[in-house]
Amino acid sequence: MKSTELTGKVCILLTRHKMPDEWRDNGAQPLRSIFEEAGYTAELELCDDPVAMNTFITSSCAPGDVVAIGGGDGTINAVLDTVIKAGVVMVPLPLGTANDFARSLYVPDDILQAARAAINGQIAMLDIGRVNGQSFVNAASIGVPADARKRIDPNLKRWTGAISYAVANWQSWHEMKPLELSVTCGSNPPQNLKLRQLTVTNGQYFGGGLRPRENKRLDDGKLHMFAIQANVDTLSGMDIAAELLFGSIDDSNYAISQECDEILIEGADGEPVLADGEIISKLPARFTLEAKTLPVFAPNAFHGETDRSASFQDQEIVNDIALDALGLSLRLSAIYPMATDSGLKAICHDTANRLRDINRRLELALRPYNLPTSSPDPDLHSLEQLRDRAMSWMLADADQRLARGLKNQASLIENALGSCAIDKIPVDISTPLMDMKSLIRDLQAGLNDFQP
Repeated sequence: MKSTELTGKVCILLTRHKMPDEWRDNGAQPLRSIFEEAGYTAELELCDDPVAMNTFITSSCAPGDVVAIGGGDGTINAVLDTVIKAGVVMVPLPLGTANDFARSLYVPDDILQAARAAINGQIAMLDIGRVNGQSFVNAASIGVPADARKRIDPNLKRWTGAISYAVANWQSWHEMKPLELSVTCGSNPPQNLKLRQLTVTNGQYFGGGLRPRENKRLDDGKLHMFAIQANVDTLSGMDIAAELLFGSIDDSNYAISQECDEILIEGADGEPVLADGEIISKLPARFTLEAKTLPVFAPNAFHGETDRSASFQDQEIVNDIALDALGLSLRLSAIYPMATDSGLKAICHDTANRLRDINRRLELALRPYNLPTSSPDPDLHSLEQLRDRAMSWMLADADQRLARGLKNQASLIENALGSCAIDKIPVDISTPLMDMKSLIRDLQAGLNDFQP
């Protein structure tokens, strides 16, 4: 779909019970204003559930309208077929527990920031996964995740969010009987496997921030599959979890990983298939991909572009540096209370303080250029703390793993700074970048010397 085919109308669909209280008296005017400032007319519709959203889209929206959907991954999954059929363009407004779909699009977690970043972005045509004809955007799983879905306590989920998933998955890992399956990926010969879990991903993120590989995208035309065999013990399972956190499951010694556009799973007939947080099918299952079929307004960061009003050299690189540096500062702050080694704690504490100061100066300098084009999930800090605490409980070498992860993140920023023509950038931007370059060198040196 092209921007010239848009009607200029945005239909904002919010679940009634998730609408912020402060918006009830003004009809969500702060949200409507963002779309209106971008040149659209905006209408608000409060819906009881995704069924009501589908009914509204079918009866009240015309092809070329924009529909802003407030909800989480389950809501997105429930409306995506209707969105495609109606010929409208989706804007995801992250109001769920995990919001993996929005995260894969580089959509900020704050609803107003999300609306602004998306509607000022560009239309992306995304891939859709199918399992037995049923649609999913993030991931579909068999085994432990599907069993865990049945165990989640709704009250625990309401109060603890992502923690409820971790508790349920822990129970399923220890109590569920492994599945004997035949797995055929593309034209490869079938594999007979005894598995704890098999997951097929379409998006970059799933399961509350896990990712199968560093460069997986919603528009790359491929399904990624990984399978955890039955003989993987708890500690090895934690290894897999760590690899999923850093997008390196393809390098795992404990998981089978493949990529193709069609996957057939046979055996264990009747076992449920979990997709985007909901049970949508059962075994046997055929997974297929429908490429570039879901139209979505995505921030410029998803397209690898920055605001066109920015005029200095290497603006895209600087945009990425600003985002990555903010993510690194959150990571440093999250690791500090979890680390057991005093040396690592000191590195995290001191570097986080210095980096926060640099980030503030860089943010002020970039603001006139409408940069950066996105922001990290504000829940990242608490989520990282939860994961790092779990690692420190289960892994004797947790400090080493955490230090290694920091070094990888720092190396990405170091490489980006090295490819940036800092001497050709305005001085109010180049000064904090030079300070960041010095800080990253110090951090790398400290991590090189770190011996837990």
